Amino acid sequence: MTQLLVQQKRWGEGLLQLMLSKYSPLWRGCGRISFGLQLGYSYYGLWAANGLATLCYSTIPSLFLLKGIPVFPEISGPWFVPFAYIIITKYTYSLAEYLWSQGTVRGWWNEQRVWLYKRNSSYLFASLAAILRLLGLSDLKFVVTDKVADENASERYEMEVMEFGESSPMFTPLAALALMNLLCFAAVLNRAAMDGGGIMMIVETMGLQILLCVALVLINLPLYEAMFFRKDDGKMPRDVTMKSVVYASLVCSGFSLLLLKG
Repeated sequence: MTQLLVQQKRWGEGLLQLMLSKYSPLWRGCGRISFGLQLGYSYYGLWAANGLATLCYSTIPSLFLLKGIPVFPEISGPWFVPFAYIIITKYTYSLAEYLWSQGTVRGWWNEQRVWLYKRNSSYLFASLAAILRLLGLSDLKFVVTDKVADENASERYEMEVMEFGESSPMFTPLAALALMNLLCFAAVLNRAAMDGGGIMMIVETMGLQILLCVALVLINLPLYEAMFFRKDDGKMPRDVTMKSVVYASLVCSGFSLLLLKG
């Protein structure tokens, strides 16, 4: 996982630097290439910037669950239909395509995890590095990824088990976000248990938020396992786990106090 995230950061940083340079297809390509090609190049050039949107969806809806504030349409409302259509068709087609390519359901689910992990770590670090480079506050350093793995790591790879094991700074936001979503989901369960008859009202008004939070918790199961249950060398380092617990707790408590004060 460390090598994957470092590689994605390197690619995302380089592409974003190109997009922000004088050779960007957004302005350098005007009159030289078609508008369609400009959009095509921009899709890849803005890989790193796309991580900001993913970060918003990974944090804001779940945090608002803490105070019972809906941010998506109600399930019974007409605007729920577009959301449901996009979610169902996107993931149904994605799974069908993966299985058609001789993949497995577990492999497809791990692909969804990697999609989330690289946007909430690699692309965020890449965006920050590219901006600092543009401002002249940092120099680009080429990081060579390790292509050699020990026998035990190779066996876990063949079993489609995610490998952590290193104290990489990219693991901290991933673990913190995973714990934050778990805390938010626990808060929803607590509210549902306390309200009793209000469970259906909670589902009706915040069904999409709960669904998104549950999906994030399920996607992050390997992180929870690596932080608290695994004993092999691929587990999450203790220092990363401790920092993530502190950060997640501070974010949740700080957000709750901020809304309470408002």
